[in-house]
Amino acid sequence: MNTMKKITLLVMSLIMGVLPLFAELTILVMDSSQALIPNAQVTLGTQSVKTRADGKAVLKNVNGKLTITCDGYAKKTLPIDKITNDSLMMVTIALNKNTKNTHSVGRPGAIRTCGTVLYRKTATFSSSDMAVEEEVMDEAVPVMSYAATISGKMEVANNAVSAGRLTAGEVNDFSRWTYWQHVLNDTHKQYVSDWQIRASQRYVAQVINSNGYPFANRAVSLLDANGNTLFQAVTDNTGKAELWADLTREGQATGSLQISVEDKLVQAVSVEKGWNTIVLDEACEAPDGVDVFFVFDATGSMGDELRYLQAEMQDVISRAESATGGLSIRTGAVVYRDHGDEYLTRISRLTDHIATTRTFIDKQIASGGGDFPEAVPEALMAALNSGGWNSNARARIAFLILDAPCHTDSTTIALLHEQILNAAAFGVRIVPIVCSGLDQSGELLMRSIALATNGLSFFLTDDSGIGHSHLKPTTDSLKVEHLNDMLVRTIVEFSYMPDCAGHWNEQQIEQVDEAFVPNPFDISQLSDEEKVSKDSRTTLYLLDITGKLILVYNGNLDEAGDSQLSAIGRQLSTGVYFVKAFYDGEWHTRKILVH
Repeated sequence: MNTMKKITLLVMSLIMGVLPLFAELTILVMDSSQALIPNAQVTLGTQSVKTRADGKAVLKNVNGKLTITCDGYAKKTLPIDKITNDSLMMVTIALNKNTKNTHSVGRPGAIRTCGTVLYRKTATFSSSDMAVEEEVMDEAVPVMSYAATISGKMEVANNAVSAGRLTAGEVNDFSRWTYWQHVLNDTHKQYVSDWQIRASQRYVAQVINSNGYPFANRAVSLLDANGNTLFQAVTDNTGKAELWADLTREGQATGSLQISVEDKLVQAVSVEKGWNTIVLDEACEAPDGVDVFFVFDATGSMGDELRYLQAEMQDVISRAESATGGLSIRTGAVVYRDHGDEYLTRISRLTDHIATTRTFIDKQIASGGGDFPEAVPEALMAALNSGGWNSNARARIAFLILDAPCHTDSTTIALLHEQILNAAAFGVRIVPIVCSGLDQSGELLMRSIALATNGLSFFLTDDSGIGHSHLKPTTDSLKVEHLNDMLVRTIVEFSYMPDCAGHWNEQQIEQVDEAFVPNPFDISQLSDEEKVSKDSRTTLYLLDITGKLILVYNGNLDEAGDSQLSAIGRQLSTGVYFVKAFYDGEWHTRKILVH
């Protein structure tokens, strides 16, 4: 019996006052991102059961109104006539934004489940139904809900396309902080109100031990004068955390601000005045886990580039482990469309079995969408809540691949803000990869998301000849390279740390090409007269491995040898840095290792 006939018979029976009865009814409970919710209380008449790990609850002799309650979500009551597929009813419950998270899964404000369950890490999904392999573990663990499509059939794409075709340019607004202020307050000022995000009041905390070794994965908070939390972040592989006083708020933070790291509390200094260094009396740590997640827009407008992107991601996944010197790499992916499409999100959780991620990505096709905006916040929510992130990893990276921003209604904007803050608080660095079709308003959003989560922004270019016309980002310089090489290099930059014995992995260091370390200013935009005026043998610019401008040093470049560079290095934490100087009409770069 087809779906329309079922609906017709159901409506006719209700009109006649006859409620269809089933010997058994399965309720499938999920949130708005299609993340399945375990341990939700499902009540129907005298029956009251909880959903299993796969979000299902089974009821007998159903009749009357259905009520679903779940800690952290709004109560849901609905009649039984919502049945969509014989004995299967799919129910979506909404997050209760007034309820705080008390079942922590590693980050403040995270969507919580209704308790804990025993579960196995792997799950098997089919297009017609959900089947989860369950296995009793040694102890109960907090659940980060599974998320998957519950309808529709994934089709295998014909990916007869080789990697290394797509070209892109990197925008690192941390390296050109002054230019970003120009974008925010001048060229793109009109778009700030679209997204209600303003990344301008920046504070940087660097957490090290007494020997100068950086601590990765330490929680850092920016507090106002009353001790209220303004922003939360996690230190990266260089020991730095990016903090924002005004990201999603109107107006300026007033009074003296403080930075909190564990039991340490220091007065906050804005980035214009320097760095905030916090020294912990602890031994060196060097976690080896790296989580790499891909979030794909799979709507119809991505059809001109999706096959090529799939090939590039396959190549990046294959190269990631060797490029990082044998670190423990896990990969995962989410694909998303929009409300009203065949599905909202599909997910392949983070796994050390990279073939699983590669197969999942390769199966996706571009379809649906319709209007310009897509379900970006919902995709981020599925990735953050259901990805299965390792809270002890030295790096957590989410590549956001898309050609359109999200909707601009107040509910969507609030959800977007929530996911950005959650990503920062959990230390997931979002790296947008902008495909053909995005406008300048979307550009501002992507660059703001990258800044808020300590990420970078990548923009595909027309140099490859693939896809429709690409937006040229507003920047004073854009060096073009192959996308797959750029992504591999970024994974290395975001995960590189020397070991606690001070040993360096030369293979990783070689991956960071000096040619792609951003210059503090673009000489191609200067006239010959301006080049002469800027030519200097007394100014050195120091950048870290991720391209962030750390300091400007005034000295005599002609006399600057290893000893002088070592003197600079003694002011820094252990790591890889680049010294740059502009003289004789061109930039000169030198890589240094600080022990």
